[in-house]
Amino acid sequence: MPTGPSSILVIAALALSTTWSLSAAETDSYRGFTLRDSTAAIIASTQAPERDIRTLHERPSRVQELTWRPSSLGRSNAERDSVSTIVFSFLDDQLFRMSVTYDAARTEGLTRQDLIESLSAVYGPRAMPLAPAPRRSAFESIESATPVAVWRAGDTMVTLNEMAYRGGFGLVVVSTALDTAARKAQAAAVTLDAREAPAREAAREKATASAARDAAEKT
Repeated sequence: MPTGPSSILVIAALALSTTWSLSAAETDSYRGFTLRDSTAAIIASTQAPERDIRTLHERPSRVQELTWRPSSLGRSNAERDSVSTIVFSFLDDQLFRMSVTYDAARTEGLTRQDLIESLSAVYGPRAMPLAPAPRRSAFESIESATPVAVWRAGDTMVTLNEMAYRGGFGLVVVSTALDTAARKAQAAAVTLDAREAPAREAAREKATASAARDAAEKT
């Protein structure tokens, strides 16, 4: 597919937004946000309300998420931000993953190769070509993402994804060490919840029975 002038401008915008804070080859940064930043630092940078922070687990480690949408109010399609949303993920107050979704209208007409070339200008040569994606199960979400290119630098992995159903692209910037720790913490949290569920249910039933007795005595 030929790349028209408007598509070239979008590619340039994507490259510039990616390199916002990469002047010193800081591959763990995106738009001024850096892996291991604190929750407070990200809130200050995005000016997002603190209530938008969602706590997924408290034990054995705190895992939180913040979804941020750059404002495009009053802007034409050509002036809209190329990024639709960024989901920031935190482990014990450390940013460990940034999941970027590009605006589908702003990336319309771009191919995988367009994006790969744009990002390679920032992150350098990509890692070895990915193996073909396995055939999707009938039970898999139609919104699942397919990795099409990966860049690695130290503890940082950057993955370009293509959306399976609606098209469009996304980018994930992650600390592999913190991501592994977060996955373990989430698995441990699920185990703790399952182990403690009977005791919580017994306590709830006891409290309900006690409240019923108190109400009966007052009556």
